[in-house]
Amino acid sequence: MSTNDAVFHRRNKQIEDAIDVGNLKQALQLIEKRIKKGEDTSFLKAWKAHILHRHTDDTHIQRGITETLALCKAEPAVTDLDTLDILHETLQRMGGHDDTMRSIWERAAKAKPQDLDIQTRWFEYAFEKDDWKSAQKAAMSLQNNFPKKRNYYIWAIFLCYLLAVDEASLEMDRKLFGTLAYRMVSKAAESVPADPKELLSPPRAIQSAEELLLLVKIYESQGRHSEVVKVLDSANLGIKSKMVQNDWSFIGVKLASLEKAEMWTEGLSYAKELLAIPSTEEEKKGIQERDDWAVWHLLVTATQRLNSTETTSETQGFIAEFIAAQPKSRNAQLAHLDLTHSAFQSGSVSQEDLLSACQAYFIHSKNKLYCFSDLLAYLPSLDKDAILAFADHAAKAAEQSEGAGPFNGVAVINALKVEYCFLMSSDAAKVSREEMESFVSRCLKAYRETERPAQRDAPSTIESQPSDDLCVLAAMSLIRFSGSWNPSKQEDIQDIMLIRAAAILERLIVDSPHNYQGLLLLVRLYLRLGAGSLALKAFSKLSVKQLQFETVAHNLFTRLSTIHPHSAPPTDGAEYKDFNPQSAFVQALNFYRSADLTSTRQRSKGLDYGSYVNVEGTIELQRRLRQSVCRRMWALQVKQTQRLAGGDPMGRFDDIARDPSPLNDQRTFDAFMNCEAPSQPTFEELVRLGPLPQDRWVRSAQMTDKLLGLLRDLASQKPISVAPEVPSLEDLVGASAESDMTASEIESTKTNLSLLRLAIYLSGSKSITPEQVDESLNKVEEWLSSKLNALKKEGTSVSVLVSETAIFLQSDTPYAPTWRFFHTVYSMLDSVKAAVSLFSIASKKGSKNAKLPKDRVTSLLDTARKVHQSAQANARALKNHVSESGKLGSLIDLVMAGSGTAEDGAQLRGELEKTIDTSSLELFCGELMESWEEALGGVLAVRL
Repeated sequence: MSTNDAVFHRRNKQIEDAIDVGNLKQALQLIEKRIKKGEDTSFLKAWKAHILHRHTDDTHIQRGITETLALCKAEPAVTDLDTLDILHETLQRMGGHDDTMRSIWERAAKAKPQDLDIQTRWFEYAFEKDDWKSAQKAAMSLQNNFPKKRNYYIWAIFLCYLLAVDEASLEMDRKLFGTLAYRMVSKAAESVPADPKELLSPPRAIQSAEELLLLVKIYESQGRHSEVVKVLDSANLGIKSKMVQNDWSFIGVKLASLEKAEMWTEGLSYAKELLAIPSTEEEKKGIQERDDWAVWHLLVTATQRLNSTETTSETQGFIAEFIAAQPKSRNAQLAHLDLTHSAFQSGSVSQEDLLSACQAYFIHSKNKLYCFSDLLAYLPSLDKDAILAFADHAAKAAEQSEGAGPFNGVAVINALKVEYCFLMSSDAAKVSREEMESFVSRCLKAYRETERPAQRDAPSTIESQPSDDLCVLAAMSLIRFSGSWNPSKQEDIQDIMLIRAAAILERLIVDSPHNYQGLLLLVRLYLRLGAGSLALKAFSKLSVKQLQFETVAHNLFTRLSTIHPHSAPPTDGAEYKDFNPQSAFVQALNFYRSADLTSTRQRSKGLDYGSYVNVEGTIELQRRLRQSVCRRMWALQVKQTQRLAGGDPMGRFDDIARDPSPLNDQRTFDAFMNCEAPSQPTFEELVRLGPLPQDRWVRSAQMTDKLLGLLRDLASQKPISVAPEVPSLEDLVGASAESDMTASEIESTKTNLSLLRLAIYLSGSKSITPEQVDESLNKVEEWLSSKLNALKKEGTSVSVLVSETAIFLQSDTPYAPTWRFFHTVYSMLDSVKAAVSLFSIASKKGSKNAKLPKDRVTSLLDTARKVHQSAQANARALKNHVSESGKLGSLIDLVMAGSGTAEDGAQLRGELEKTIDTSSLELFCGELMESWEEALGGVLAVRL
């Protein structure tokens, strides 16, 4: 290093050190000193402007903005890489200057076209920011100025494609760049030598399978499916070419393209070619890969669309021959059933033929767990008598089944699922208590009688068994059909049945610690019972990782902040997230942050490796995660959890919580077992905790977050330069609010909106009129009075709140809380805390804020505190009921015998006694009572 370089770096280090310790004034003085001494470089000017913008006062910030923009427009253009980086960083901090950010790199690239570092940095910044138009320009510039590197040409094609398929692009740009991508990639395809013996291809020719997949994606985006087929049939790029070498993924592409192009004759011929019955041992080895449903689907669809008697007859004969040669083929059996079903729908065959085909399929696949789900596509087409005949046939076939090993009892499981679905769920209101008990008893009996592998291994290595489905099915039946025989107390009966179902599932988890369906249902049951600590414990056993925080974790986190915001006592061997909900939320949100960072790295590496289709998938995944409804909800809920339970401030999630961008919903529910009739809601919907939160829920929660943020600023006497806008009530809780919000959430939203208007008025904003202030005060007063009345306990009776949200048995004494109790109370207390904060600010002497009527403020503050005290009094009374002497025995009796006034018959009691171990049941009941006590203690811990 030269002496001048060493001096330069030493001087820069002084400035960096001053910035690191927050001494911006000293950093600014050091730079100005160097400029005055003649070191008047664009680098120092850019650095100075950056430091000015980092100041907190508006004067310095505006100077920083002005000087930065002046440098960006300077002539000649800035071309020093360090200066460009500083300008780029400052523009990012400023926000709203995306066009300027693009122009500094474009101008620098034009000024120095042979500077690879500038050109590359321009591309990288644009690509990482999802600025496809700027990245496409940079890619074109790279391939024009550095034509020897062929990957730049492919990058340019890829960016044209991304622009064409990006919904945010203008329609004109989508058409323009879509056509450009098609022409460029077609030219690359035409450049591939026709003779595979040629060793050298032109630089801009397609040279890898990844690039060929990019061609397919571009052609598909342009609707040119027949051209995809043509390319895949060609000698130089086709499936049999040296480049593809019969890769199955390209065979799948051809199958899909034949269908999309509606080339039915060619599709039928190709499917038959792939499924040709093997005649040699070598051919038999490959038939398993080709026996793929994608192939059979095309075969069946092409036959149906050609719709000729001759073709249909030929296909049926082909399928029959294949089944004769490969009798174990599931897909061939399904193809036969599919054709029979479509023929029945068109009137070509009778119902008896379809029934016979379904019965034959059951006989063929009865020892496979997929049998029931496969038949769900066809059985609903049968009438009631035919369904009864099928169910009877399935039951008899199951009785005669002699499955062994992993197939032991599977036929019985499939027959019971058919009974549950088509004989019970389809008309649940008519299912009697005796019928339900008989079904549950048979499930438990079959579970006990099914042989299981010897449990010599540690619990962590015990695999789930098919017979596990019997316990899940028994638990589902208790819940699903418990309301039909006593509709006047339906909610209480269901809550009681939730306890009994949870006991059965806990018994299952002893045998199969990793049964996913059982654990997932347990999470829901414990949440509905208000046993949040047990829900966290069960959730930890699911070992949710990575993308499951997006698709599965909502089963725990939805409304958790208003059901279980407080930490439970630590347990041995458990991680903090397994008993502390705030920690669990933070871990989930950390996934999104790390996933975003990982995705950004993978995108850049994918380009270098030429994995273009994978890069596109990563870009799409990253977009979905950034706009995830779950990510937004968890950020809002962890802040609510902190408000109710205390703990570390969650301000680091403010940007996520307040993000106004469109939402993307990737929540899945298919991990739950579902045996409901096709006309009925899924079982998962029956055990939800209120309606599924969606866009309206998020907007309402964001409004509340906005209110709390404004109250914090008012309390700290922070100047409010711009008051937040007040959303309309219709936008937050319109006519369809019940579709994704509970009654408590709707009530709280209305109250919080009134509080927001009052807070904005206190901030000094003129946007709130005196009339609106008076109206808002009236609404808050009405709400507080209604809550006080709902919490009031008259004599020996319980409050309205407890009577509507607790479990009762045969007496008027509440037995235990449910999620509805906690959700109602915590939603109420969150608004009460906001009201107390606002009225405390308004009542401070000497406050410079706008004034509210003193007498009303005093009265409302007093009422709000009474609501808080009454809510805690209700929780205290319920906690005393839970811990009363003899409650443990009552709970054990409840699980074994039913609910006192509606006790089980001898058959079910006997099966439960044989299935559930007494000591394990005592432990289960004890932990449930402990969880209720802890949860009620959490309400008592809420402070104003």
